[in-house]
Amino acid sequence: MCALNRKFGFLTGTLQNYARKYNLAIDHLSFKYIVYPVIRDQKEVHRQMGELKFGEELEMDKDLKVPEDGVLVHGMYMDACRWDMEAMTMVDSLKGEMQGELPMLHMQPEMDFEPDPANYMAPLYKTALRAGTLSTTGHSTNYVVAVYLPSTRPQDYWIAKGAACLCQLSE
Repeated sequence: MCALNRKFGFLTGTLQNYARKYNLAIDHLSFKYIVYPVIRDQKEVHRQMGELKFGEELEMDKDLKVPEDGVLVHGMYMDACRWDMEAMTMVDSLKGEMQGELPMLHMQPEMDFEPDPANYMAPLYKTALRAGTLSTTGHSTNYVVAVYLPSTRPQDYWIAKGAACLCQLSE
């Protein structure tokens, strides 16, 4: 299960830390998404975390380029689409594939961020159910944030397919 599902406040905290570090107005910050060509086996991550001692680093993290700002997130999934690691873009799901893994994301705070219009604005939901109660923001309480992902297809194509990102599967 991705960390986003457990601690949504850390997204705001990430923006707050960045705003304080660079003396910026937080209401002008949002996330730019950089997809790392890394998919983590979540069972292996969980196993290694259970064996980790204070001050130690996961073996799989030792070769990872850690960004100066923002956060790295892994353990998310793609629904009604999948990620092509060679082309580094989202593509149609394989026949019979329900949800594929989304590679690690670097969520980089950026001032007055304007996403590439060619990117798909994928909604990120806590669960595959996608339903929730309507909050005061007008979004479902199951909705987390829009994740802008590279795509060679137009927005309407992915919207018609119901393409989205998920923090956890229903299994």
